[in-house]
Amino acid sequence: MIKINRLDCPPELTDEKKRELTQRFIMEKKSVWATSYIKDTLYKMSKGKCCFCECKLDEEGKYMHVEHFHHKDDYPNEVVEWNNLLPCCIRCNTNKGTHDTIVEPIINVTLTDPRDHLIIDNYRFKSKNNSQLGRKTIDVLYLNDSDQLVKPRFDIANKAKESLELILDKAREFKDGTSNSTRRKNIIINGLKSLLREAHPDSQYSAIVATAVINDIDYVELKDILISLNFWDAELQRIESEVIITSLYT
Repeated sequence: MIKINRLDCPPELTDEKKRELTQRFIMEKKSVWATSYIKDTLYKMSKGKCCFCECKLDEEGKYMHVEHFHHKDDYPNEVVEWNNLLPCCIRCNTNKGTHDTIVEPIINVTLTDPRDHLIIDNYRFKSKNNSQLGRKTIDVLYLNDSDQLVKPRFDIANKAKESLELILDKAREFKDGTSNSTRRKNIIINGLKSLLREAHPDSQYSAIVATAVINDIDYVELKDILISLNFWDAELQRIESEVIITSLYT
């Protein structure tokens, strides 16, 4: 889970259109939010990911649901209120169900930075500093679902750590003179850039990968080696900075 910047309301969703769609929902109970301009903008806003669990939408049957943060049954007048709409997967949508987020708040990722309330420990979310908001978010969305979330997190983070180990081995060999060709240098630098991009906010489970990589002692050693060899460049620094703000430190 990462902070998401809300995009501007689609121009098609004018005040008049909101009133029309809201009244239609109240009278007919139609899915008035299921328009291409609403769904496409929400999809773009979250980089094609569920706003809660960060799984990629439209992959393996994980099609996007328009989530009403304040549930449409209890708050029908907000059914197409732009600031109330979020993109999420069917799993998170189902788990949240009719939960009343006004009576019992959970994290709204467009308003609250999850890093203030959540940490990651062994690929599981935990509340930070005993945050009630963090704990309620974990419980309501069932964010520690072992089969559907924890295992995929482990798999993708473990793959990233394996890649990190391979890059570090090459960097060590370069530093001690065992293999210090230009080709090897490019493999090391570009390999790390590619790895860090897997933890970029655009990527699936970015918070998990970012936390796994940035906190790893192999990463610290690798960065030190690259700095000592003058391989640490502006692009690496930029990518790392973007990854750090995604990481949920344990």
